[in-house]
Amino acid sequence: MTELETLHRRRELVLLSAELQRATLARRIARVETSPVRMALGFAKRAVTVPLAFKIGSKVLQLAVRAFRRRSKRGRLFAT
Repeated sequence: MTELETLHRRRELVLLSAELQRATLARRIARVETSPVRMALGFAKRAVTVPLAFKIGSKVLQLAVRAFRRRSKRGRLFAT
């Protein structure tokens, strides 16, 4: 493979990379610009799939476990 062929190959790879980056950015921008109504409907759909009481209960349980772990760690650190 000559040096000129290598340079052409590199150029093709750079152009392909730029095209992929452009596509990724376009997809991300489209995602950000989604309709607020569609976002609200998506949130409502997710909220309905898991009962609200279960969500709140699991969050309270997580906080309690985290607080218990912190307390038990503190006790072990200062134990004599």
